Amino acid sequence: MSFYESIAEYYHHIFPLNKTQASFVQESFDETRQKDLLDIGCGIGELSSELSKSFKSVHAIDLDEAMIQKALSGNQTANLHFQKLNMLEIERTFGADAIDAIVCFGNTLVHLDGPEQLLDFFKQSKATLKNDGKLLLQIINYDRIIDQNINALPTIENDYIRFVRNYDLHQGQKMLDFHTILTIKKSGHIIENKIQLYPVRSSEIKHLLMQAGFINFEFYGNFKQEKFTKNSIPLVVNTN
Repeated sequence: MSFYESIAEYYHHIFPLNKTQASFVQESFDETRQKDLLDIGCGIGELSSELSKSFKSVHAIDLDEAMIQKALSGNQTANLHFQKLNMLEIERTFGADAIDAIVCFGNTLVHLDGPEQLLDFFKQSKATLKNDGKLLLQIINYDRIIDQNINALPTIENDYIRFVRNYDLHQGQKMLDFHTILTIKKSGHIIENKIQLYPVRSSEIKHLLMQAGFINFEFYGNFKQEKFTKNSIPLVVNTN
């Protein structure tokens, strides 16, 4: 069973809809009613569903079948389309100059396995976006993780679940291990997972975006568009 398949049933308890994310996307455009959006790494589709209320259409993709099936079961509207798809197939799937906004949140980007795939994704995004389109990104700030030797993210806990998130950094290796322990409080069931991520630094993202043809972009420390610093927990990017 894959990492995300094993937690899909509980995903809404772990990562409920963050309306600050939706506001960030909506406020990145003067108007949204005539714009088409692509949500990459959509998970169970709660953000996609929220954005479909203000965008003309939302195409939402995820590589995990369980996530897509969960999304399809709870988010049905005429302008919202879910699809199992690899993020490295968007140009072939959607075509050139087809999308006004590409959103890639939730640390999805670091599931790519290195700079070559990152550059491929950025190039495909640039080609798929219309001339005035925007690519919006969010990952963990890996500058902070690496430079401060941080081995854990804050535990997520509520009445339903406890989600422990640890990092194993390997000196001299390009990937890191992301180890999670999910406890379902009602049943006491425990789900452990480990997956490898590529901890891309902010400077590398900047370099690769420029290589892909993006000229103007801003880095923020959160979705409220506060200044990005070495101590910021997330890294948020708006190409404009």
